[in-house]
This record gives sequence, C-alpha cells and structure tokens, in this order.
Amino acid sequence: MKIYGKEIKDYVNDLINEIRKVVDDKVVVAAISGGVDSAVASYLCWLAIGSNLKPVIIDTGFMREGEIDDTVKRFEEIGMHVEVIDASSLFYEALKNKKDAEEKRKIFREKFYEVLSEAVKNYNASYLVQGTIAPDWIETKGGIKTQHNVLVQIGIDPEKKFGFNLIEPIANLYKDQVRKVAEYIGIPKEIINRQPFPGPGLLIRCVGEFELEKLKALKNVTFLCEKYLQSINASQAFLAIFKKPRMATSNKIVEFLKETKRIIGIGGRGFKTYEFYELATGVKGDARAYGKLLGLYYKEYDAFLKHKDEIIQEFSRILPDYTRLLIMISDPRPAGKYAIALRAVVTKDFMTASVPDLDMELAQKIVDEILKDIRITHVYYDITPKPPATIEYE
Repeated sequence: MKIYGKEIKDYVNDLINEIRKVVDDKVVVAAISGGVDSAVASYLCWLAIGSNLKPVIIDTGFMREGEIDDTVKRFEEIGMHVEVIDASSLFYEALKNKKDAEEKRKIFREKFYEVLSEAVKNYNASYLVQGTIAPDWIETKGGIKTQHNVLVQIGIDPEKKFGFNLIEPIANLYKDQVRKVAEYIGIPKEIINRQPFPGPGLLIRCVGEFELEKLKALKNVTFLCEKYLQSINASQAFLAIFKKPRMATSNKIVEFLKETKRIIGIGGRGFKTYEFYELATGVKGDARAYGKLLGLYYKEYDAFLKHKDEIIQEFSRILPDYTRLLIMISDPRPAGKYAIALRAVVTKDFMTASVPDLDMELAQKIVDEILKDIRITHVYYDITPKPPATIEYE
C-alpha cells in the first residue's frame, strides 16, 4: 500500500526521522486514549525517541467500564508504561448541567489540555504528541463540530496557551490509512480493530444536559450490551442516552407518516410519534446544523427497517428541521426517565456513513439488556445516514 505516493515503509521511516529531528533530546508527553489514532502517533514517537516519551491517559470519568485498565495493559504489552491521571471530579464539576453540544465539547477541551499542561510541567517536557487525524480538523474547521484535539488548525497556539508544542504525526491521514500504518509498525490487533471512541467519550453520548445519573445509566447499559454491540456488522456501534421524549404531531409529521405507510405498504393505526427534547448535530451542505429528533413507533418495527433508505429520503424532504429519525425497537413503558438510542454505521473514512441492517434477534437481545435498567423507558434504532446526520449526536 502507498500513502500519498510513498511506500508505507518509506512513509513511516520519514515520519520517525522527522520526529527525531524536531524533538532532538527533549522529553515528550504522549496523550493516550486507547484508540488506534493515539496509539499510532505515540508508538511512532516511541520508535523515534524511546524512553524520552512519557505516555499518559487521563481518566476523565467518561470512559467505558474497565477501559482505562484495559488500555494500560495493552500498552504494557508493547513496552510502553502509561501513567493514569484521575481528573474525573474536575470534568464533572465543569460540565454539570451544561446542555449545548459545542459548549460541552469546548469545556472538555479546556479541561483536557489543562490536565495535560500539568503533566508536561511535571515531566519537564517540551512537546505533547497526540493522534489528531484529518477528519478531526476538517470537521472542526468546517464548523460541523469541535473535535477536542484540534488546536493549531483553528488558530490556537498551544505553547502560548498551555505551555507546550504539539507533535501530530498522522494529522494528514484518514482512518483506513492510520490502520494500515498501525499494522505495519506492529500495534496489537485489539487496538487496531477497536471501534472508534470519541475523545470526550460518553460525555457526547449523554445528549443534552449533562447529569451524573444520566452518565451512570449510560455506562451501565453500555457495559451490559458491549458484546452485542461488537457483533453488529458495522464500523461503529454504540448507545446514546436522552431524556424520555414526548409524544408529538404536526401537519408535516402526518404527511411524513402518510408517505411512510405508502412506502411500507400498510395502512391503519398503531403509529406513535415522539419528539425529543434535545437537538442533535447534523450536516447541511458543508456546515453544522442542529436539528430535532423524531422517534417513530409501530409494533412491527422491522417493516420500517427494511425500507429505511427510502423512508429517510422522504423524511429529509418533508421534515428538513429534523436531523435524525429513530425507530423504536422496544415497547414503550411508562416507568423510567431516559431513552436509549442504538447508533450503528458503516463507513470507510468517517466522512460519510450508511446505516446497516439490524438483525431482529440481536436487536431483541440488546433491548432486553437495556431494559434491565429501570431508568430506561424507550429503546430506538437510529436509521439516519451521514449526511444528513453526523455519526455522533454532539
């Protein structure tokens, strides 16, 4: 495989030599997340400068159950000792009751780099290496959503603001290219094949107002469903949590339902429509758009899923103020205060994405696990591709 016209061997050697040239004999802190991007960036730096690299992982409180320990173990296996910095209380306090998606991302970014700045000082380091890749800065510069690890590309001077210079060796690569580099340099397959997990973690899957109870519920159902999420035939599959939506209708929703029934070839009653309290990030043209979410219930929900692509076309045409359509895959129950959305996508470069078919038996297993948590009242499957939606909700 060639990367930007170079054989992968030459491309990697050039990266390593460039890191050596820039760093010289100085100390570098590596920001580890557990994902393939930060693993590749850090390991390239380790190959270049050895023990002068000091890897750290910040426990923000938004990682999945057991993820910190698993990440430390995997890096130990390839010879890199990772220091864990527990900053969860700092993040929780700063984000409590915050609602706006961009505000949450920016607060997370500030706290994230404040903690890393302290780590750089403690190690008497000059540089921070991180796994920024092309979609991160493209989406941030394009105004679609702020990625927490994008600084210099949007005019933030990390040396002036945080006291370090950045090394971003894979900032021009896309996810498929990063994985090829990872394979070449010997990153463990468990890291290479790990589904992408956003830097702000479960924070941006607690859609809307951040509450600690909301996070705990999401952590619990994610833990319960992890093995089933991994078995979905998707590039990425995860759960997000919302406030229990309200029943709602309008002339446009009625028009959309009429078209949906025509597509599916059914009539009659039994349909319910729900509007979520939160807004979700979408894409219109090349810009970010916040839009409403519509939930649709019909007992034979597999009829919707079989025709999801055609239904989404009508949904976007008739209801342009909405960025997401979610199909309820559980029976609604009165108890509980939260709703869970299952999001699965198939993508090569994470710039566009389609929604895979969902096996009915697997869907039922996921629903059964989620509803073990009495805080959950609805479970949905998000059938919206990218665009008009983004992959994450915030």
